[in-house]
Amino acid sequence: MEARTDHSADPMFWENMFGGLSNAEFFWRDHYTFLEEKGYTLRPRYSPDWKPSWLSTKRKPIECEDGQPPFRVTTMQATRISDGRVVVLKQIWEEDTPTEVDITRFLCDKRNTSDPENHSVFFYDVLHSPIYDVSFLVMPFLMRVHDIRFATVGEVMECFRQVFEGVRFLHHHLVSHRDVQILNIMMDPMPLISEVPHPVWEHRSFVDPERRIKRRIRTDHPVRYYIIDFGLSRKFSPGEPHVAPIVFGGDKSVPEYKTAPGDCDPFKVDIYHLGNMFREDFMQECLSLNFMQPLVDQMTRERPNDRPTIEEAMQQFEQLLVSLSYWKLRSRYVYRDEVLGRPFRAVRHVLRTVRWILTRASAIPTHQAIASAA
Repeated sequence: MEARTDHSADPMFWENMFGGLSNAEFFWRDHYTFLEEKGYTLRPRYSPDWKPSWLSTKRKPIECEDGQPPFRVTTMQATRISDGRVVVLKQIWEEDTPTEVDITRFLCDKRNTSDPENHSVFFYDVLHSPIYDVSFLVMPFLMRVHDIRFATVGEVMECFRQVFEGVRFLHHHLVSHRDVQILNIMMDPMPLISEVPHPVWEHRSFVDPERRIKRRIRTDHPVRYYIIDFGLSRKFSPGEPHVAPIVFGGDKSVPEYKTAPGDCDPFKVDIYHLGNMFREDFMQECLSLNFMQPLVDQMTRERPNDRPTIEEAMQQFEQLLVSLSYWKLRSRYVYRDEVLGRPFRAVRHVLRTVRWILTRASAIPTHQAIASAA
């Protein structure tokens, strides 16, 4: 949600200066000093004293670190002054998602964070804007699951297992997410990358954009996956009927949405969302997961009562996982958009497989540091 103030008259506004700030970016400039006082430093672009580095030079804004906005402005990378850790600040407009902070706090209390099945994103701090009715969640730096490609079927199955585990944890604690989709499934990328990437130049360092990021493979460096964004979520009380007004998440294909406005069972919507995410964002994007089709078909049935519970769905998934052969799990995860590079990737995969066999690397790269982030 953009800041509710018009900055079009400001000389730093993008229409007044090439490479300038969008209206939504002024929100961060207005909070730069406040956040610095709280211990977090934003990019120089958002400093009130910002002097664009390309002015009086022949360089273009696109060539300069401070000349490009991030792709999303509701979240922003920052540096924690105390230790130099790169964190992410998420702005939460309380009039839009009034329960998000409370549900996130509940999922991240001491009792729940100690549970290894809890894949809800945690936070370091909650700050409150002195200007707007806005809270900032200070969270760890995470990346989208497809930002670094999967190498094997086993790597994808471990991702699915953790997501199943995370949704089961939510449902056991009577929390329906109501917006399970690929944009809300993230991973801690630090085992896979040499350092945090720049928000615009994804292959370069956030600390030093001149330095390129080195990437690794999940089989060698297992990762932990997280469920984020509880803005639409609903927490129920014990014994309370699982009925709530229909709210539209990112996936608009849910059969229940056809009856809106009205009520639905949000836990059954979660099941549909989860199955449809597996189908649209994995199975339709690769050539390696046809064996998931029967389970996905059950999870996305038209009638909510015909869908399995999360416990039933995960039990079927675990049975399926056990039935897969060692070589199937080791097989290469083949993306449909591969064209010219497919023969090279196939040869590279054979060499990797030989190494994994010799080193006895697990075909399912379970995260070894299960609570390292916490």
